[in-house]
Amino acid sequence: MRALQVTILGYWGGYPSAGGATAGYLVTTDEGQILLDCGSGVMSRLPYHTSVERLSGVILSHLHHDHMADIGILQYAAVGALRTNRMSEKLKLFAPEEPSDMLVKLQGPHSDITPIRPDLKVRLAGADIEFVPVEHTISCFAVKITYKGKVLVYSGDTSYCESLIELARDADIFLCEATICEGSYHTTGQGHMDAGQAAAIAEKARVKKLVLVHLPSDGNFELMKQTASAVFGGPVFLPDSASMYTV
Repeated sequence: MRALQVTILGYWGGYPSAGGATAGYLVTTDEGQILLDCGSGVMSRLPYHTSVERLSGVILSHLHHDHMADIGILQYAAVGALRTNRMSEKLKLFAPEEPSDMLVKLQGPHSDITPIRPDLKVRLAGADIEFVPVEHTISCFAVKITYKGKVLVYSGDTSYCESLIELARDADIFLCEATICEGSYHTTGQGHMDAGQAAAIAEKARVKKLVLVHLPSDGNFELMKQTASAVFGGPVFLPDSASMYTV
């Protein structure tokens, strides 16, 4: 394995297509693994690649169900791992403080929760992690993971914002939401981007590889890829359930 690898466990926005999963991205370094978001269906895919006791930590970009629906199920797995001594420490979980009623539901003897704030800096799986607030309908954070000189940036859910350009500057892999698509009824568009906007951020940030995620289940993906490629000069990818990217 190269220094930094991301496996796409789920990439649908809002709700999945048949047999699919919403947001979930497993980041693997030479020193551990990090789960970015844990949406609907992610726990059915995680065992193909790892187990809860091997996770260095879990980061939730925000507390909407399509990004956290399976976190309770992961916590059930942590309870079992703690009980059988496969885990010696609680699950490390990082999440925004708001909505507070959603955060409270994540608390328990299975998890050690750290609130995400703009100034928070974390080290997990040997990687340096930082957060930038983005523009969504609730508190949401984009995530930058740096390991051995390689950089992965995940947009979370957001409308077009300048802060994301700076965070993604020169990233090796940029996972960027592209929920809005012409002809799609998946979203009203509030707090989201289309493929052209995602590509514009990638182009301005000079990222090396753009992966469109948080896709509408009724979207025209060929059109989305064409739209992004017309704006961004680098390679554009649309994931499937077996997608894996390394740097």
